[in-house]
Parts: sequence; C-alpha cells; structure tokens
Amino acid sequence: MRSRVNLATSPFVNYRRFALGAGLLALVALTATVWVGGESVRVWQERTSRQARLQELRAERTRLVTEQEQLESELKDPATQQVLRRTRFLNDLIRQKNLSWTQLFFDLAGRLPPRVRVMSLSRQLREDGRLEVRLRIGGESAPAVIEFLRALEEGGKFAELQLHSQNFQPGRDSDAMTAEVSVIYRQE
Repeated sequence: MRSRVNLATSPFVNYRRFALGAGLLALVALTATVWVGGESVRVWQERTSRQARLQELRAERTRLVTEQEQLESELKDPATQQVLRRTRFLNDLIRQKNLSWTQLFFDLAGRLPPRVRVMSLSRQLREDGRLEVRLRIGGESAPAVIEFLRALEEGGKFAELQLHSQNFQPGRDSDAMTAEVSVIYRQE
C-alpha cells in the first residue's frame, strides 16, 4: 500500500472555482454599475431639460402677464370704453333687427287655438343674445289657454315657457281667462 505524501511547502489549493465566482460577481457588478450610470445620465438629462422647459414657461408667463396688464390698461381708457359701449349698442340693434315679425306671427298663428287670442306682444333681447317674447293672451276658458301653452311648448320654435300671471274672470264672454307668459323664440 502506498501512501501519498505531499512534500510541497504549501498545500495545493484549487483557485479555479474562486476565480470563476469572483469573475462572475465582477461581471454582475460591472453590468449593474453601467446600468446605474446610464440611468443617472438619463435622469440628469431629463431633469435639466425639465428645468430648461420650466425656465421657458416662466419667461413666457412673465411676458403674458405684462401683455395682459398692458391690454387691461388700454381697455380702461375712456376712449376705448366709449367705443365698446357704442359697439355693444350697435350689435344689440343688429340682433333686434334680425327678428322677422312676419315669421313670429306665422309661428304663433300656427299654434293658436280658435278660442284664444294674443292681446299684446313684446320682445326683449337677453344678455345671452337670445330673444325673449312676452305675450299677454286671453281665452274663453282655462283649458283653451292651457291648450295654447302646450302647443307653444311642443312646437320647437319656442322654449323656456314661463307663466308670470293669470287671471280668471267668470261671466265674461271672451277673455274670461288671461295670462302673461314669456318664451324664448328660436329664429331660423
């Protein structure tokens, strides 16, 4: 039987496994370092571009604020206010002139039952530009007046019907029931 005797001054150690593990660990560390470096560069570029965009927006905001202040000071000028009042007045006249009385009467007549009549009619231009028509109507009975009001609502030309007052006087032949209403007239 032979015995093995190691005569070397230091024992043999296999470093191959250690070198392979250390190399793999170094490769993973290098990959992570490169990835973190790339991400930090991307974040830095993104941050600097956002800061530059923020500076641009602040400069634009400052410019717009000064422009707005200048325009508001021009609007407060008495000559400009006079021109604006005159323009509003003329625009209101043009809107009121656009009303076709013939078409309005034709639309009302098409919905008017036989026992109801329009006693007075006036128009007014609202702030929102819509035309409000106030009617004072009279009829032989309350059902006849209600029939006319329903016909107005269902017609499509009139909207937002509001009843302001009503009066019933029994014993009268005509106009026993009177009512004041307002409607929004939709022109074509």
